[in-house]
Amino acid sequence: MTDWDLMTPGIGLTSIGIVGVGISLSGIAKTFIDGMHAVTLLTMFIGMIFLASGLLKDGFPTSGRAKSATFITLGFLVTFGFAAAVTVSTQVPSIFAYIGLMLIISIPATVLAVASYRGAQYLKPLAVIFVSAAIVGGSTFYAFGVVTPKSPEPAEEEQEAPPSAEEPAARPANTISARILPGASAEGNPDYDPDPLSVNHGDGVEWTNEDNTPHTVSSKQEGVFDSGIIDAAATWLLNTADLQPAEYEYYCTLHPFMGATLVVTGSSAANQTAGNTTTAGAAANQMAPNTRAASPLVTSVSIANGASLPTNEEFFAPDDVQITVGSMVTWKNDDTASHTVTSATVQSNTPTPDGMFDSGILNAGDSFPFLFDKAGEYPYYCTIHPWMTAKVTAS
Repeated sequence: MTDWDLMTPGIGLTSIGIVGVGISLSGIAKTFIDGMHAVTLLTMFIGMIFLASGLLKDGFPTSGRAKSATFITLGFLVTFGFAAAVTVSTQVPSIFAYIGLMLIISIPATVLAVASYRGAQYLKPLAVIFVSAAIVGGSTFYAFGVVTPKSPEPAEEEQEAPPSAEEPAARPANTISARILPGASAEGNPDYDPDPLSVNHGDGVEWTNEDNTPHTVSSKQEGVFDSGIIDAAATWLLNTADLQPAEYEYYCTLHPFMGATLVVTGSSAANQTAGNTTTAGAAANQMAPNTRAASPLVTSVSIANGASLPTNEEFFAPDDVQITVGSMVTWKNDDTASHTVTSATVQSNTPTPDGMFDSGILNAGDSFPFLFDKAGEYPYYCTIHPWMTAKVTAS
């Protein structure tokens, strides 16, 4: 008979070990995977000692019920042990392989245990079929693991890769510090500082994550900039020389309620030094070192509420914007429907996109900035609702 005083802690400890193996193989515990392996192995060994003592304290089980319980317990142990051995020997530490091999053996073991307990008529044929299937399945998996080409070791890849001639990207001469504040992961708390953040074109912006959880600095306009994961105490540097002067809304992809604004304006003062050789007239126009360029004028245009209806009296407000060259226009969607702000040529009252600027889809509350650095007339419209038209004139 089994001794449940020993069986209970044995099952508990073994279960913890099994969960640990699963977590380790799934990659969830990458940051402390070595410790997880050690704890898992120790826990599993202790559990197996308790299990063996509980199962065999009074000799090998003799009753049908005890045999079935023993069969199921040992079936699971053999399953996980065999799965671990095969995954290690074939160098395929995958949670999917682990689960698959577990099923290959645990399903036949469970079926045979139930059949034995109920005294099924065809127990022996079932045993032969299931055990054979398990052996064939496990052997096949092992064989494929052996013959499957393995990825080269990192050291080999480094040897084969030609040495890179590229130099590391130069750090911008002028770098502005920004912070991801402690507690930013809780909705409602202050998140990015400063907000808004204004820098000159060509400056660097370096965010430091002062919170105890990872965050990102990601532009709401797809593909403009994205920091990826910034761990606690880590930093990320953005070189605004890669951006156009404009206003950029950004947020944390892990905590979408976090948001702020980066305004890139003018030219980097770091690139305009008094040491350049120039004529007297040109030198008079140069800015002194570390003097910021003036921010461009910003004109706001509202995409009016109800603009998606052709009968609405106003689509863009104002719909005829007069600005000076070098000024910025920022559109904000105050409607409940989605819209676009798309530059166009107009022929026979039909607008056609011309590629000068395009906001993409602006959902309710979204905004889109654009800096006009050349004189001219810029008709635009909404591609979703083509009757919505307006114009910007830069002079």
